[in-house]
Amino acid sequence: MKKFVLIDANALVHRAFHALPPLNSPKGLPTNAVYGFTTVLLKMLGQLKPDYVAAAFDMAGPTFRHAKYVEYKATRTKAPDELYAQIPLVKRMLNALHIPVLEHKGVEADDIIGTVAERFKARDGLKVVIVTGDLDTLQLVDKDRVVVVTLRKGMSDTVLYDEQSVKDRFGIRPSQVVDYKGLKGDPSDNIPGVPGVGEKTATSLIATFGSIEGIYTALHADTGSKKAGKASSVSAKMKAKLLEHEEKARFSKELATIVRDVPVGLEPEEADWQRNLDVPAVKALCQEFGFYSLVKRIEQALAGAAPQAPQLELDAKPEEPAADVRIAASVDALPEGTQAAVHVQAEDGDTFTVFAAVTEEETWRLDGAGRGDVARVLERYGTVLTHDAKQLLKLSGRTDISTDAWFDTMIAAWLINPELRDYGLDRIAYETLNHYLSEHPAGRPAVILRLAREQRATLEQLKLDRLMYGMEMPLVAVLARMEDRGILVDRALITSLAGEAKKELTSLEKKIHKLAGGEFNIGSPKQLAEVLFERLAIRGKVRRTSTGALSTAAGELEKLADEHPVIALILQWRELSKLVSTYIEPFPLLIREDGRIHTTYNQTGTATGRLSSQDPNLQNIPTRTTLGQRFRGAFTAPEGYRLLSLDYSQIELRIAAHLSADKTMQEVFARGEDIHTRTASEVFRVPADAVTKDMRRQAKVLNFGIIYGMGVMGFARAAGVPRESARRFIDDYFARFPGVADYMNKTKRAAAKEGHVRTLLGRHRPLPDIASTMPQVAAQAERIAINHPVQGTDADIVKQAMLDLEHDLVKSYGDKARMLLQVHDELVLEVHESAVAEVAARAKRIMEKVFPLAVPLVVDAKSGRNWSEMEPV
Repeated sequence: MKKFVLIDANALVHRAFHALPPLNSPKGLPTNAVYGFTTVLLKMLGQLKPDYVAAAFDMAGPTFRHAKYVEYKATRTKAPDELYAQIPLVKRMLNALHIPVLEHKGVEADDIIGTVAERFKARDGLKVVIVTGDLDTLQLVDKDRVVVVTLRKGMSDTVLYDEQSVKDRFGIRPSQVVDYKGLKGDPSDNIPGVPGVGEKTATSLIATFGSIEGIYTALHADTGSKKAGKASSVSAKMKAKLLEHEEKARFSKELATIVRDVPVGLEPEEADWQRNLDVPAVKALCQEFGFYSLVKRIEQALAGAAPQAPQLELDAKPEEPAADVRIAASVDALPEGTQAAVHVQAEDGDTFTVFAAVTEEETWRLDGAGRGDVARVLERYGTVLTHDAKQLLKLSGRTDISTDAWFDTMIAAWLINPELRDYGLDRIAYETLNHYLSEHPAGRPAVILRLAREQRATLEQLKLDRLMYGMEMPLVAVLARMEDRGILVDRALITSLAGEAKKELTSLEKKIHKLAGGEFNIGSPKQLAEVLFERLAIRGKVRRTSTGALSTAAGELEKLADEHPVIALILQWRELSKLVSTYIEPFPLLIREDGRIHTTYNQTGTATGRLSSQDPNLQNIPTRTTLGQRFRGAFTAPEGYRLLSLDYSQIELRIAAHLSADKTMQEVFARGEDIHTRTASEVFRVPADAVTKDMRRQAKVLNFGIIYGMGVMGFARAAGVPRESARRFIDDYFARFPGVADYMNKTKRAAAKEGHVRTLLGRHRPLPDIASTMPQVAAQAERIAINHPVQGTDADIVKQAMLDLEHDLVKSYGDKARMLLQVHDELVLEVHESAVAEVAARAKRIMEKVFPLAVPLVVDAKSGRNWSEMEPV
């Protein structure tokens, strides 16, 4: 039997919009509803395999129901503009899929669906399937000829309703759904129904009398009759209520009834979506909307439905040389002064399965290239075009080669759009060139070349070229060398700490179980919530999760710290558990033969420009516990050397003082005063020597919170003060530091006008959500606007310090001073013990002069045998 699928497009668009977080296209258009709708559509096409498909939409303006009842749907809140802006995009996707869009003035999408379903359900060999996001169309279900598929749990799950499943769930036939709504009403559509009639009463009445008409026929027949009729089963109170609101019940049923005579002309052949399906157009829309992950699903869902999109014509086509062609021959063949584009696909021991070099004229594919062969090419050509330059440099074994003149398409893509999560070559090529690479590996070098051309122009247009060539590309080689050097680790200490940590975890578990009144899985959010909020009946304002359960996230539990002593122990257990599972236990496996840990720095891991690290992540080592502090002691220096820590002091606040031009803040830093004490003194209006620890703590929370865009609720939660106190505190802060308030307001206005913000060195952050009509989305964009110039400038300064310091150390000290780690605002060096004092002084001078601010940059230098036990130098 052939299937005709009718899509309730408006219902699915609304469901998708509210189920998915904000999402924007590369051009800044909101696309979360389009993405969700397209995902469901592809899933439906793949699973239902329909022969015909059509999509029905509501049209703007009142319907015939509004003409009958002016309050129809009057209680509905107007959807955000971001939702309505996506409906034309959804229609474009449907057009590309050759799915007819059906709409008619004065009626709703359900009426169009009802009309088409009624027309075609009687045709032999045809089954109508309605795909919707709500249950209004259940009244259209007709045995096995018309069924309804609805979404539940956001967008991830579906339920199919035929006649029997409607009866099983609601206790009524599909045709009686309108009677049910006539009695109970429908708050979502503002259909009144009969006051006081709920689900059970409505179902019981319909089961007894069959319909609203049947109910009132029986009630009127029973009125004044001496014989007991069917209406005798209805209580006198309910009977009076039904009779009083008879007109309302009949009218509500009329409003709820889907009409089936809309003048919509459609034949199944017109909905034959496979006949003229435009797959290239669908893929092009996915590229325009930024739906990279949907490309594969499109190919799977539409497999066999239409010819595949033509492949991208590459500027240079790879040639397959004879098997005995070696790298040396091709190196000699490269013209002098040309550029080399390099892509390494895989590594097998010391041999790379593919090595390719591209010039403007030709491409080589070279099998069996060895590490030394790759290094020779990198040495010979000053400019190398590649994707993930650091990986290539490390694989060549020559991290001493300069990358200043290289071009990395991965880093360029990140600078252009720092919000992406995936900067793989496949994704970037698709985003930029509309070309999916997974099935065309031989074309990768040529794609790198073409990418580089387009990205260079974009970098120049966005004024990011100086950041690219002056900072990010030179930093590649610095990071590669740091990763190669690694840092020495005390394996014995880690083993000892592992034993101690397990004992402490066991002790904490016993204490928690005792306070909780029984054993449970502390790591299970569900069990923890049951213990805290049901067994212990802890009360407090905590948010709920997407499932409706009270949250047990760390930030939420911190709000409840004073409500019960078990909370503090749970937070300790979590931090210690994280230390053990993330660091202490995996560390022995990460130590290489040289006894060192070699972390990997991710240059494109954050939108602010900060570096992140992995395997292991050295940025988030828990340090609040004693064991966490001792764990840092496992990072040590070899015999004859010391670790030297160089840490920027309060750099973000100093940048904020520069950006805001606040005279008080700048005065504090110029005098070398403690900013938190001064803030507390100003806000609490007490002398500096009268500031208490608690005052200073609250001032510190606010100082850092303000530059992260923290609001009243956030500060109240973080500082542990009532909401009104938090509001007064913030108001007083802005009164005493007016430059900060002025900076925040100016930054938000500029961001709204320009759609992005920049750091002092020019790193940009697009803010497509800044103009959102959804308050929470716009507020988040404003917080980013305030924070990015501060945190991003911090990242830029630290990176420039790394470049300047590495250049000076290599030039002046050779192996006597090596930069090993970068963690937040701290650089960790390994320095020969004879040169510690000299290097510390020299490094401080370099780092403090790296970028001119209106206030001085200050670096704290400490040295020691390990990363925990350090003394000022």
